[in-house]
Amino acid sequence: MDRRKALKSMAVIGAAAAMPACAGTTVGKSSTLKVGIIGCSGRGLSAIDNMLDAAKGRVKIVAAADLFPDRIEVAKKQFAKCAKKYGAECIDVPPSRQFVGWDAYKQLLALDDIDIVIHATPPVFRPLHIRAAVDAGKHIFVEKPACVDPVQARELLEIADLADKKNLTIIPGIQRRFHPGYVEAIKRLQDGQIGEVLATQAYWLNSRFFIQNGGKLYKHNPDPEELEYQIRNWFIFRWASGDCYVEQHVHNLDIILWGLGKTPKEVSGVGGRRWDIPLPEFGDRFSHFAVDYDFGDGLHCASYSRRENKSADYVMERFVGTKGILELNLDGGPQRIIGEKSWEAPKDLPQALVEEHRILIESVMNNEPKNMLREMVNSTLMAITGREACYSGQRFKYDFMLKKSKLSMAPKEWKFGKNPIPEIPCPGKYKIS
Repeated sequence: MDRRKALKSMAVIGAAAAMPACAGTTVGKSSTLKVGIIGCSGRGLSAIDNMLDAAKGRVKIVAAADLFPDRIEVAKKQFAKCAKKYGAECIDVPPSRQFVGWDAYKQLLALDDIDIVIHATPPVFRPLHIRAAVDAGKHIFVEKPACVDPVQARELLEIADLADKKNLTIIPGIQRRFHPGYVEAIKRLQDGQIGEVLATQAYWLNSRFFIQNGGKLYKHNPDPEELEYQIRNWFIFRWASGDCYVEQHVHNLDIILWGLGKTPKEVSGVGGRRWDIPLPEFGDRFSHFAVDYDFGDGLHCASYSRRENKSADYVMERFVGTKGILELNLDGGPQRIIGEKSWEAPKDLPQALVEEHRILIESVMNNEPKNMLREMVNSTLMAITGREACYSGQRFKYDFMLKKSKLSMAPKEWKFGKNPIPEIPCPGKYKIS
C-alpha cells in the first residue's frame, strides 16, 4: 500500500474502529437509512448535502423540523437541489413530515422509521433535543459545539452514558477528527515524532464578525430584545451560541485535547469587543479572545480567537516539540512536521465534512455503535472555561467549570416574547459562578 492510500485508510482506522455489535437495531448492510433533520439553517442544510455525498445511495432524507415555517421553505429548495444532484430517490419529505414550532423536534422524533437525526439547531438547544433523540432510540449527527454552559455539559455527559446503554452512534461535527491527514498527524505526534511537546498554539482568526445569512441580520422581528430575533441571529448572542470562542474555536481546542491526551490545570485570559460593533443589534458577544491554558510542568496552550471585520484570516493548530514542530490546518493545509523527521500529508485526501457522515452511516449499517459525544463535550468545556476566564479576567482551576459551576445561560421558559440582553461582560467586574 503506498503512502497516499495508507493515509486515506487512516480515516477508518482512526475514526471508525470496530465496536461491539449493536443489539438494539435491526438495520442491515443492504438497508436504506432514513434521516430526519432538526434545524434547517445553513449548517444543517449543508450537512444534508454532505451526508448524501457520503451515503452513495444508502440514505434517504424523509423529515424536517424547525422552529420557523420559512426555514422549512428554504429547506425544500435545498432538498430539490440535492434530488437533482444525487437522485430523486434520496429525498422524500412530504408536507406530512414537515414540522414547525417549539414541538417540531418531538413530532419528528415520534416517527418510528427514522434511523438517524441530523441535529443542527443553535447550540443552546443541544441537551433538550439530544436527550429526546436518545430517548427515542435515534442515531445522531450533532453539530458543534456541544452546549453553551457547564450545566448543559454535565447533562450531555449523562446523555452520553444513556446513549451507550442504548447502543447508539453519536457522531459530532468536530470534523478534523475524521480527516485522514489529521488522524495520521496526531498518530505521529503521539508516537513521539516531534519529541516531547513543549508548547501548543491554537488560532481561529476570522475577517467577519457575523457570518449567518451572508453577514446580514434576520429581521423578521426587528426588536433585538425579542427571543425570535435572538434565535434567528443566534450566532451573535452569548446565551444561544456560547460566544464565538465556544461556537467556532472549539474545533482548534479539540485538536489540542486530542493531541495531548490530557486537560489543563489552570486557565486565564483576556478578551473584549471592538468598540464600533453596534449594540444591541449585533448581540452581546465578544469579538476577540486570548487564553492561556496551563497544563502543568511548563506546558501551555496559547489560544487566540478573533472575529472582526476586515481583519486577517488565520486558522491553525501547532505543537512545538524537542525534535520538531507539527502544524495543522484543515482548509488548504498543510498537515506537516518540520524538524528532524519532516513529513507532510498529501493534498488530495477525503473531505472531512463528508467523512464524518460516512463514518456515521457505516457505523449504523454495520451495527457497530460509535459514541463520540463525550469528546465534543470535553472540547466544548475547554472553550467554555477559556471564555469565562476572558469574561472575568480571573485565573482559576480548570476543573471548576465541570465540577462546581452553576452557570446556566438558557431561558427559563421556551416561548416567544421579551428576553432582555444582559450587559456585555466586563473583566474584573464579571463574576464566574
